[in-house]
Amino acid sequence: MALVTGSSPALPPDPLRLKRRLMLQGGGFALLLLLSFSGTLYWGIAVQRGEDQRSELRQLAATAAAQLPLIAHETSEAEGRAKFRAGPQRIAVPALAQQRVQWFDASGRLLSEQGALAVPPMPAARPHSATSPRWHQWPGGISLMQVVLSQPVASPASPVGDATPQRIGFVRVALSDRAALADLERLRRGLLLGGIVTALAALLVGRRMLRSAFLPLQQQVSALQRFTADASHELRHPLTALRTLLAAVPTELRQHPGLAWPELDRLSRRLGELLEDLLTLARLQQSGDEREVRPRDWQRLDLLELLEDLIRCYAPQAAARAIQLQLSPAPEEHSVPVEGDSEELLRLFTNLLLNAIRHSPEGGRVNLDVMATNRQVQVAVRDQGPGIPSAQREQVFDRFWSGADRGGHSGLGLAIGRAIARRHGGELRLGESRPGLCVLLVELPAATNPPQTS
Repeated sequence: MALVTGSSPALPPDPLRLKRRLMLQGGGFALLLLLSFSGTLYWGIAVQRGEDQRSELRQLAATAAAQLPLIAHETSEAEGRAKFRAGPQRIAVPALAQQRVQWFDASGRLLSEQGALAVPPMPAARPHSATSPRWHQWPGGISLMQVVLSQPVASPASPVGDATPQRIGFVRVALSDRAALADLERLRRGLLLGGIVTALAALLVGRRMLRSAFLPLQQQVSALQRFTADASHELRHPLTALRTLLAAVPTELRQHPGLAWPELDRLSRRLGELLEDLLTLARLQQSGDEREVRPRDWQRLDLLELLEDLIRCYAPQAAARAIQLQLSPAPEEHSVPVEGDSEELLRLFTNLLLNAIRHSPEGGRVNLDVMATNRQVQVAVRDQGPGIPSAQREQVFDRFWSGADRGGHSGLGLAIGRAIARRHGGELRLGESRPGLCVLLVELPAATNPPQTS
């Protein structure tokens, strides 16, 4: 395929596609904002919930540390041992089912405990100072282990500032995180429900706003398409009459050296092709959305047979430049059924084949490779032309975009081909492109229902 240059300014994008793109971009941006807000809110509440739980543990540890000297004193007395049955006692209080308080002496022996929360065993490493509390998180709760020091007593020989506090034991307090997890779970559900409702409301409102904003533009584009179709239709008649008059000119006059009859005939033929392409493109666009539901008049056909007939039709034109046309696989060996309009599909692949022949060098080769799966049919049209620069990969599908050689064609072939492919639920795109190789890919949905047999 030849290097391409613009013969006219590129047309603006399709308003319908632009509206879809804006809807997707706006929806994605709104979703990103919603996720950011929800994530930040959830993270902030989760962090604050954890801080509240840690603050509650600190208060509980301070209260338990104040009780440790009394518990240690009572445990050390004989009456206390008899009273507490010479062992650690667990005070069962129904209101304390979600917490646990344990008092230990300096050697790590359990003196007493309170609450019914199940806690993991005491860790081997104990805190060594009052300024290093140990936090422990496990599935089901969080605990704090705090050293309890004796208050130094001042004396004339030893001021208070010089006295060293002594460790009399430590306490461990634990709280269940079940309530916190339940609160966070309710928060997640609320954020999810609110996000879904907000997204649906934003989608409906945004769609209505975009529809109102794009209505004038769609009306203008529709009017332009109708004008193109009407102008092409009305110009066909005087052009046909002109070509008829040119054909009726006697041979003697055609050979007159002062009259450019061959040039007039060539220009009239090119103008006829241009009008026919414009009319075809306008009809495709006036049929509604290019990806519309399958019309009832579509028929089931074998794509390989269609391509074989096409190659047979244009083989003489390719042979004039010693270009080989090859179809793979052979139609007699395989069958590739598709559903669609046979005339439109024939126009699609005719445009691609002529485009490949036009831009292939003499003695080159054009391949049509068909690959089929259960859901999709792909046709790769390969030629040995100079290729297309990467910056112009999408411009080749614009209207009136032609190759550098101009070649007498209208520049609408690929635009018509893409419109036909999309109308059939497929796509026409440019594959690999480099000097010596250019690949145009046609993707069509495979026929779903097998033909009825009697």
